[in-house]
Amino acid sequence: MEKPKNRLWEIKGRPLLLALLPLVSPVWTKGQSATPSEAMALEQQGKLEEAAQVWMAVTERAPTDAAAFASLGVVLSKEQKYGEAAAAYRKAIALNPNLPGVQLNLGLAEFKQGHFEAAIAPLKVASEADPHSMQATTILGLSYYGAKHFEEAVKYLGLAAASDPGNSELHQVLAQSCLMAKDYRCALEEFGKLQRQDPNSAAVHVFTGQALDGEGRTEEAITELQAAVKLAPRDPNLHFGLGYLYWKAHKYDEAVAAFEAELAIDPGSTQSLTYLGDIAMKRDEPEKALTLLRRATQLGGDNRLAYLDIAAILVDQKQYPEALSALRQAEKLDPNHSDVHFRMGHLYQIMGDHDAAEKEFAKVRELKEKEEQDLAPKGHKNPAP
Repeated sequence: MEKPKNRLWEIKGRPLLLALLPLVSPVWTKGQSATPSEAMALEQQGKLEEAAQVWMAVTERAPTDAAAFASLGVVLSKEQKYGEAAAAYRKAIALNPNLPGVQLNLGLAEFKQGHFEAAIAPLKVASEADPHSMQATTILGLSYYGAKHFEEAVKYLGLAAASDPGNSELHQVLAQSCLMAKDYRCALEEFGKLQRQDPNSAAVHVFTGQALDGEGRTEEAITELQAAVKLAPRDPNLHFGLGYLYWKAHKYDEAVAAFEAELAIDPGSTQSLTYLGDIAMKRDEPEKALTLLRRATQLGGDNRLAYLDIAAILVDQKQYPEALSALRQAEKLDPNHSDVHFRMGHLYQIMGDHDAAEKEFAKVRELKEKEEQDLAPKGHKNPAP
């Protein structure tokens, strides 16, 4: 039985704004109205659109002036035209890779567009150029987090959080990164700090429970989820999370109550229906289980577990074609799970199709070998059989 997907709460942290440093070129061309001094004067007056137009004219007249492109990027960033600003910064970097501050500004422009992968490279350059710049370090860590590179996010956010111990939002993102990187000790340490700051935060109790569950401390995780439910009894997903932990601990009566409480808040909770169906199946109530599981699949979404349970019940009832159809639906949702192919192979054997069964078992072996390679230490390969 697989663990359900976590639905992390959205974190609404304070904006992490960087002070943009205008990089101005000493380019002066007599007899021309479009000059750097004119652009700077317009910028100081708050006439950003006019300033940007002047800087564009300057770059057209001096297309190799890296600082002019950098200054154009600054004005465009102030106008929140981050895509155009990023293009100007990239042009400046292409002309002069060593121009101070431009890599940082480029990374910020990409970050503000939600282009987290694109932000990483320039921010790494900026961070390495000035390791003491917590601005570059913080935005780099947040970019790794946004790009779902959680181990790298922990590295940089840990540095940033250590320099700003009072920034609870930053520590919360660090704690989440630790959790997603499966560094549960780090996660528990950070969530412990947050819980001491705000013991009435339901979100912190939830994340602490997830970290405890990751360490196999299910009973302690249950206590955290119980606290979260008590603090926010109407919040979605909390009752389901508690029910899942009860289910994992084989406390099925408590699990049923929690799943039903979730459905009272969200009748479309497919995971609650799925696990209620699974409990009914375990209690040898196949028709009740099928009703719940089919309701879950009708609601759509990722119902791989529901299809697996439906197939298991139908195999017991000797409804083999219908069971095979359910397994194929599970395979569509995740073709790289070996258990689906194993069950399909076993079902094909029952149905007398040995060639199809062998193909499925071969797929199981292939996926198992890939899993072993993925788990092997980097730089080492499993010996060939």
